[in-house]
Amino acid sequence: MDSRSRAALPPFGTTIRDLLLDGAGTDPDHVLLIAGDRRITLAQLADHTRAVAADLAERGIRPGDAVATMLGNGPNHVAVFLGVALAGALWVPLSPEAKGPSLAHALAVARPKLAFATGEACQRLREAGLNEACILIETDGWALPDRSAPPPDIPAHKAKPDEARAILFTSGTSGPPKGVTVTERMLVASAAGTAIASDCHAGDVYLMWEPLHHIGGSQIVVMALARLVQLVVVERFSASALWPQVRANGVTKLHYLGGILEILLKAAPRPDDRHHPLRLAFGGGCRPEVWRAFEERFAVPLREVYGMTEASSFTTINMNGTVGSVGTPVPWFSVSLAGNDGRPVPEGGIGEIVVSSDHPELFTPGYLGAPEATAKLLRDGCLFTGDLGRFDAAGNLQYVGRLTDSLRRRGENVSAWEVETALGSHPDIAECAVVGIPAEIGEHEIMCFLSMRDGAAFDPAALAAWCTRQMPRHHVPRFWKQVAGFERTPSQRIRKDLLDRGRGDAIDTGDGRPL
Repeated sequence: MDSRSRAALPPFGTTIRDLLLDGAGTDPDHVLLIAGDRRITLAQLADHTRAVAADLAERGIRPGDAVATMLGNGPNHVAVFLGVALAGALWVPLSPEAKGPSLAHALAVARPKLAFATGEACQRLREAGLNEACILIETDGWALPDRSAPPPDIPAHKAKPDEARAILFTSGTSGPPKGVTVTERMLVASAAGTAIASDCHAGDVYLMWEPLHHIGGSQIVVMALARLVQLVVVERFSASALWPQVRANGVTKLHYLGGILEILLKAAPRPDDRHHPLRLAFGGGCRPEVWRAFEERFAVPLREVYGMTEASSFTTINMNGTVGSVGTPVPWFSVSLAGNDGRPVPEGGIGEIVVSSDHPELFTPGYLGAPEATAKLLRDGCLFTGDLGRFDAAGNLQYVGRLTDSLRRRGENVSAWEVETALGSHPDIAECAVVGIPAEIGEHEIMCFLSMRDGAAFDPAALAAWCTRQMPRHHVPRFWKQVAGFERTPSQRIRKDLLDRGRGDAIDTGDGRPL
């Protein structure tokens, strides 16, 4: 059996209840969570989880009922997640920062019967139209009180692997969030993918900064239960605190998303940049130039992955280190590329990434309350990701961008991701985001928002000239705006829907057409 097969264990028929209670029975003293100065064992976590499940049952929550959380990261939120699973209920984790229309939409779709939330979040839930019949419990994600009483009996519900366990709302950069139905089997498969991607071994310590309302947070908890590793739980990602947290806790593995690596590279170099216990960082969204710079500066190998919540989180993993690639499929999936007509693209061509499997139960059953979106996602037994990719000559998948994040200029399709990747190699640019805006004549013009590195001047004319030398003419942005920073989703992706696309304060460097 190769290492990938070993990492895929336990079998996907295992449930969260099995992992928690079996682990607490066989290795009760294993420290699973490190939270500040607290070291929480499997036995302690299991006791708190039983208490949550028993409390839910006493309050009338039955299997399949929706239970929402608006809590920050912390041991208590972990116990609530696992307690909801033990009770057979449907976990609906929402961002503790959620408010307004997006929160109202999530509540209308999920219709929770009970919600755990911080004091401030309780108020926002009420303002967003929380059903008056919903039981609202004020708590936080962190505090896990000491328990001296024996653990209570837990509900007799025995979960099935394909039972819906969570509704995870996507943190998209545009449009209302979609509630992805996630089963027990999908959570266990996502944990197996995490183990493969992170080269998980006994004794590993992971920094758990990912919010629990994101698949990255829930899957690492399930992986820790399955593999008996340790999680150092922090309330949020902090660039200034990360390396001290890594060194103080002996962290060996780190998950990254979005612009996190760029943020870490922005910090001034230090003599101890290479002095740490971190052995591997894994995640998605790393541009080639950032990849090389991060490995060189911090001596941490990177492993890019690709996937989405709708397909158990992991679809491909870069196991061979090819810079710029998101790798090859995990053992339980296959990947192909489809053109606009649905047919396979020619060799070397760009197409929509389509996932297929002999185990379609590893795909989401659908988006809650959104049958049209579900029908667009799942077709003919395959999952259509809405992402663009291409294969290199060795069969490695390269991510090209979102179908919805592409534009058409001068009759040519342009991927915003490709333009952003090229701009990311400019030595004076810290971060950038590219969007299409309506052209006066034709289809789109390209507008670029960027933040400059410390001490670098914002010179759009020089940037446009550099782009002309580095990329195809139809990729060169016409309009430029400098920003101090970007609003981000919980997974650290830039919120393009919040960018001001008005031309009034943009600098126009011309459309690049020959005179």
